Amino acid sequence: MQYGDEKIIAERVATAEREKLSIAKRVEINNISYEFASRSICDLFSITLPTNFEELPGNLTAIKYPSVKRPEIILSNPDSTVDMFFDCGDRDMDTSLKNRITKNRAVVKELHKSYVFSPIKAGSILAYYDFRSHALDGDIYNLWFLADLPDNTVFGGFSCPIHWQPQWQLLIPQMLQSIAVLPKRE
Repeated sequence: MQYGDEKIIAERVATAEREKLSIAKRVEINNISYEFASRSICDLFSITLPTNFEELPGNLTAIKYPSVKRPEIILSNPDSTVDMFFDCGDRDMDTSLKNRITKNRAVVKELHKSYVFSPIKAGSILAYYDFRSHALDGDIYNLWFLADLPDNTVFGGFSCPIHWQPQWQLLIPQMLQSIAVLPKRE
């Protein structure tokens, strides 16, 4: 796998295992079993997520997300090593989705010059990029995305220890493709 000019050395996922890595099936990663189901987020959209992802406990929220401006929703696996976050904001109609994700990536890249980034993947309503960041206890695989809904833009992200990247890198795009707008409540 190529990230910019650096290669990330990660365990290759065998073809047989790759076929098992589907959000339509039960998946096991690092001795944790994951089943996937649709879940409502911000009463705006649904997304298929692991059923055992729960809100990150408050004591860990400040440690893992030390910024004062934390995401609105932070979900985590049972041992709090894998996270997914969401911010549901107003839609920026002035610039294209690809321009917004490009600006976001450029800011992160400028602030963290040692991070290793992949190219942006952008469609008409979903755009994302992934990158390798650093923590005290090891490197982290991250994927950040923007999804344009009719009235809002969702900013979200995913993170896990780098050695689980090969598995999650196949699952996260499937999860993002499952985003569906919920009907407005009367």
